[in-house]
Order: sequence, then C-alpha cells, then structure tokens
Amino acid sequence: MELYLIRHGIAAERGSYNNDQERPLTKIGHEKTSKVAKELQKRGLHFDLILTSPLVRAKETAAILQDVGLGSLVEESESLAPEGDIHQWL
Repeated sequence: MELYLIRHGIAAERGSYNNDQERPLTKIGHEKTSKVAKELQKRGLHFDLILTSPLVRAKETAAILQDVGLGSLVEESESLAPEGDIHQWL
C-alpha cells in the first residue's frame, strides 16, 4: 500500500474566523492546490481513497483533488481533525 499525505492549500488568516475549523482556502490557495493536483494527475497518480479531516480547508482541498480526477471516493474522518488520532490510518 502506498500512502500520500497532502496538506491543505493556503487558508484564510487565523483570527479572521471565530472557529479555526471554518477557515476556507484563499483564492491563491485554490489556484495553487489545483495546479499541484493537475501535476499529480499528469504524473499518473490516482488514489483509491481521498481521506480528509472535517476542516473546511481540508475538505476544499480534497474536492479539488477529486475534481481533477485523482480519485472518485472522498471520505471525511474525525480522526484527522487536530485533536484526532490518526493511528487507525497508519
């Protein structure tokens, strides 16, 4: 099994939202994430599962990966949230 870890794109500044989990990607974050996703797709990568945390910016990043064809299945997992335990996925 191969595991690729992809961090979310550039998000809105801390403090601009009451809840950190609600911070979305910025316009530049969307653009750069899309560019990286397209490059990964050109290199022939395809993921069986795109796993995302419940954070808005992470879900937006996962959607971009899905939109360029890197994978069709996206699943949200609380274990990937900042206070979560990712060990079940390792």
